[in-house]
Amino acid sequence: MLRFISFCLFLIPGFAFGQESILFPRTPDISPDAKTVVFSYLGDIWTVDATGGNARPLTIHTAHDFQPAFSPDGKFIAFSSNRHGSYDCFIIPAQGGKSKRLTFDSANDIVCGWSPDSKSVLFSSNRGLGYPGFSNLYLVSIEGGQPIRITFDEAKDGTINPAGNLIAYTRGPGAWYRKGYRGSSNDDLWIANLDGTNNKKITDFNGQDSSPMWGQNGNAIYYVSEAFGNPSNIVRVENKAGAKPVKITNHTSEGVRKARISANGASIVYECGPDICIVDTADPNNSRKIKIKALADDKTNTDRLVTFTQNASEFAFNKEESLVIFGVHGDLYRMGISGSGKPVRLTDTPADDLSDRTGRVEVFLLESADAEHPKFIEAHQFKAKQITNDEKPESSLTFSPDGKKIYFLRAGKLWSMNLDGAEQKEVVSISMITEYSWSPDGKWIVYSRRDGSFASELFIIPAAGPTKENPPKNITRYATANYSPTWSTDGKRIAFVSERRNTPGLFVMEMQKPVANSKTMLDSGAIDFDEIHSRVNAVGTMNTTDAAISPSGSKIAFRSGDELWVASVAGGQVTKLSTGLVKPQGIYWSKRTTDLIYFRDGNGSLRTARASSTLPGADLGSVSFRIKMMIKAEEENLEIFDQCWRLLADNFYDAKFHGADWGMVRQRYRPMVSHVPMKEDFQALVFLMLGELNASHLGLQMTSGFPDEQTADLGILFDESFRGRGLKIGEVIKRGPADKRGLDLKPGEIIFAINGVELNPMVEVSQLLNGKIDEAVVLSVGPETPSDPKAKNRRSVEITPILRDRMVPLLYDRWVNLNAKKVAEMSNGRVGYIHIPSMDDAGLDRFVRALYSDNFDKEALVLDVRFNGGGFTHDQVLNYLGAQEHTKFLHREGDKGAVLRSYDRKWTKPVVLLINNRSYSDAEIFPNAFKTLGLGRLVGQPTGGMVIGTGSAKLIDGSTFRIPRIGVYTNAGVDMDTVGVAPDYFVEPMPEDLKKGIDAQLQKAVDVILTDMKSGNLKNREKK
Repeated sequence: MLRFISFCLFLIPGFAFGQESILFPRTPDISPDAKTVVFSYLGDIWTVDATGGNARPLTIHTAHDFQPAFSPDGKFIAFSSNRHGSYDCFIIPAQGGKSKRLTFDSANDIVCGWSPDSKSVLFSSNRGLGYPGFSNLYLVSIEGGQPIRITFDEAKDGTINPAGNLIAYTRGPGAWYRKGYRGSSNDDLWIANLDGTNNKKITDFNGQDSSPMWGQNGNAIYYVSEAFGNPSNIVRVENKAGAKPVKITNHTSEGVRKARISANGASIVYECGPDICIVDTADPNNSRKIKIKALADDKTNTDRLVTFTQNASEFAFNKEESLVIFGVHGDLYRMGISGSGKPVRLTDTPADDLSDRTGRVEVFLLESADAEHPKFIEAHQFKAKQITNDEKPESSLTFSPDGKKIYFLRAGKLWSMNLDGAEQKEVVSISMITEYSWSPDGKWIVYSRRDGSFASELFIIPAAGPTKENPPKNITRYATANYSPTWSTDGKRIAFVSERRNTPGLFVMEMQKPVANSKTMLDSGAIDFDEIHSRVNAVGTMNTTDAAISPSGSKIAFRSGDELWVASVAGGQVTKLSTGLVKPQGIYWSKRTTDLIYFRDGNGSLRTARASSTLPGADLGSVSFRIKMMIKAEEENLEIFDQCWRLLADNFYDAKFHGADWGMVRQRYRPMVSHVPMKEDFQALVFLMLGELNASHLGLQMTSGFPDEQTADLGILFDESFRGRGLKIGEVIKRGPADKRGLDLKPGEIIFAINGVELNPMVEVSQLLNGKIDEAVVLSVGPETPSDPKAKNRRSVEITPILRDRMVPLLYDRWVNLNAKKVAEMSNGRVGYIHIPSMDDAGLDRFVRALYSDNFDKEALVLDVRFNGGGFTHDQVLNYLGAQEHTKFLHREGDKGAVLRSYDRKWTKPVVLLINNRSYSDAEIFPNAFKTLGLGRLVGQPTGGMVIGTGSAKLIDGSTFRIPRIGVYTNAGVDMDTVGVAPDYFVEPMPEDLKKGIDAQLQKAVDVILTDMKSGNLKNREKK
């Protein structure tokens, strides 16, 4: 009889609503006369008197409207909204009214401000083609039409000076929410002419600079910076050479964000903590908070009735397999295994009852509170009893087979306790245990313990715990990853996953020595530990990620790829049981039905399969359920917020939280949750909380909408300096939709019309290409000036455009090929070039292919990890570098080599490494190792200083949250999440060089390697 269910819970108090000042209004701007403030709140645009008071909504839409900006003449407000899936630019009369859409591209267009004449809106967008794909600044007329690109390389957060001839902008990969960051991946302020020329960097602080604002006469720039320490404040700098910033505001607890200045230069409005503040530029010592009230009804129902037929997070059966217990949206349900009848709800809290209820992860016992039905399996009312109270979280809860004890993991150690929580003790006191499994007779426990190098071994201990006479026994003795152990019912076999051939595969271990003929083993639970590690057999060669052995020990069900398979333990028969990429999880063999397998698929449905099936997918079934649940939006957001906070409290790699008072952080930010019902604002609030840690590898990924129509891509780069009619072809991208036999499109030709629509400044090309992916599009093409004025100068060309995402690898290949060509030209073919785009298997494959097939005959190599976001393959790449040739193998035909296997070839010649401020994580570990090992010189910019070992967790609503669990340090003890890797030669790329196709970092790398080759200074890399 199932009397208890173990689980973890978290209680959220009820909400109170009052007419108090609002919290977390966002992205404010101020009217030209400094009398009115406009801001985003509840997903709408509001206005309020600059002195505070009751605000009035200008927009009322279910989408998210933000980034409002007053026109200099005060007549209009521009803003961005995702009303059509992605963010577009809109304008609305300043006093309210109907909004007008200005941009139509499926990329996000974010309003920055206006032109001084109030005729155009300035916005940032990543709609431009190229690699790497940065955001740039554009101007679009308030009458609509084709936006004009202003900046070339990368720019955001722009503002045009009052004279209309200069633009100030931020450039860099800085994170707006991160506090205290110091490194190369920050944002700096730049100034350029309005045509994008004469770019000059005006700040060199290695922290974050943002929100540039021109003073009234354009002689000074105000901006937000941490240059005077944390938190950020508004500073002012004269627009002249050698000027030093002057601090304007003096906030000491909460930092300044998102500042804007009035057109008359009198006042600056900005975000600060949970509020909007204002400061007069003539009297900067008197900044003040604007107290705002916003009286509004909900635009949508805050409570929603949701019907779940999937999305189960986990499941378990009672001993008789008559009932299944499963979790949906944080609550537990009981249901008959047949799926008939209504599921019985066991818990009902806003918290995630599979995660937390008290603010920490604790263990609870659930039992009947039904006087008429005292048996748990029959009860309809339940009570929960908390039985642990520890700061460290518990996980992996099981009952001992006799039902008398509860076992669990706490801080990586195995613990046990009585059913009432008494007599808690460490069963295994060493940490880093990741999972464990009971022997069927309850006498033994097998567990997997990981070491600091991510290898793991399987150990067996007595269930009561190891003793001096019977210590933990390493049964695998194979220093790789060994995990996912399951025991056959007779106790004679353990199945597990092991990475013995570089990829995870299935293995079976025999618990007993072979039995002699005519002899029987009386004790089925006995274990012969002598040489047990040698009694292991591989079951096939398939890549495996999860497995479970059948009760009889004769078969193993496992996941390979995204499907469910079954194999005999002898490895002689492997059968695919599923189709359709079911992504099986939690594989469980029925103890009652011989060949029945239960699992949870990738959609959270409870599924069944038959091990005897001969046709994939033919015998798949389901344990269906239908649950109606009322979800309260505010309670759900509070739970998500609390889960994010708690996951870091329990798992962040630095127990001191980089100096942040993490408990106080929760108290500061949690009251704002009820003010951010829009997921876009809620996500921003969570990121702001995460910014207090000043750490990388953090983030909350929530489901987001898609554009109503994707903007298709023709596979053509256009000459953006061309100001005539139509679009001038600059380049046809190889292997793109325009690079087809018979189209014969050439650089310099003009596209005059698309699908019969003549192109002119009032036609936005994106609008003509929306929804045209994989559809035929007819272009009218001809020369800019026909050779014969009387001749027809147009022809029709039919192209089938593609999704922009499919253009990304083509643009990347173009960039790599251009770099390789430049290196070859500069070195007369002596030096090769390889770019590693990512430190993963795909990036490694590209590296190995380029090394062996394209560059192995070169005299030296330029290796490039710029724009590499990281991964895990630094050691594999290093394995190909730095070796010394030791032996020669001479073939009869005369060729010779240094290895017997092609995959053992190593690069033994000079190499120089390119890095920049977008080399992250494992692409920082690699150059640090490269430098430490003396493999060559580094050229470029310091890396970002963003290196943490990270994992992820699913939250109650299905969102994904990143968890930085493992610190990474240099040999000198430097935390690599605080200090980037410095180059030997610093080179900062300039926008105008990049516009001309000049890569100064690449040029310097070639110069360095050629100089070293000439001088012989190769850091012991020259062949002997």
